[in-house]
Amino acid sequence: MGVTVAVHSSKGGTGKTCIATNIAALLSYKGYNVCLLDMDLKGPSLSALFNLYPKRWFNDYLDDKCDIENIFIDLSPQLKTKGRFIIGSSNPDIVAVRKIFDVNRNWQAKALKLLLDAKKSIFMNGTDILILDTGAGIEFESVNAIAVADLVLSVIIPNKISYFSTEQIVKGVYMMLEKKCYLIENMSSVYNLSENKEILGIPVIVSIPCICDILSNDCTNPVSLTNPNHIFTQSIKKICSTIEEYLYDK
Repeated sequence: MGVTVAVHSSKGGTGKTCIATNIAALLSYKGYNVCLLDMDLKGPSLSALFNLYPKRWFNDYLDDKCDIENIFIDLSPQLKTKGRFIIGSSNPDIVAVRKIFDVNRNWQAKALKLLLDAKKSIFMNGTDILILDTGAGIEFESVNAIAVADLVLSVIIPNKISYFSTEQIVKGVYMMLEKKCYLIENMSSVYNLSENKEILGIPVIVSIPCICDILSNDCTNPVSLTNPNHIFTQSIKKICSTIEEYLYDK
């Protein structure tokens, strides 16, 4: 069994999805079989970032309209990665998004069971690392993703609101679910690859400076693959090393 990583944040706008996609791309380039799953059902973005138009969405799987294997698109040939790199997208159509806001508790509970089943199937099909790009905050789909994850990477930006809201998530979700957690400080005024820094008592893997060209970049050519010497890529490498260490120690 491989490792499941939830990339989460307490608030939107932290760069969480950009970080998640570059982690997935670099790990697959290194030879791991990676699955990146869009768990942000109320604000999906992976299909737009990668210019994907799948026949089936993750929503279809949750509605029992298809098997989990039917939602994935293999980007390995396009990105020329050594390992397999598959992506499952949530439906960005406004009708599909509105539906998620109206689902009841029974549907939410069923969605958690289906996510656990999907995780099992994904690993049985040879995936080494499953990365869940979650929605921000404590929406049910985000908590579900954290619940099934082995490791949580929480993206934080250096301001008072982000620190406060992250502290609430740490105490109210991560600790209650007994999750191994690391912080990624993004849009920082400093660039720090040190392992010694902590925020809220949680280790910070890396502090990534605010980089405008990263924010404007789509993911059809991830920076972590196209520019190995970029500061952002060096940060992604550090994050990937943490995931690899966890995978080997598991």
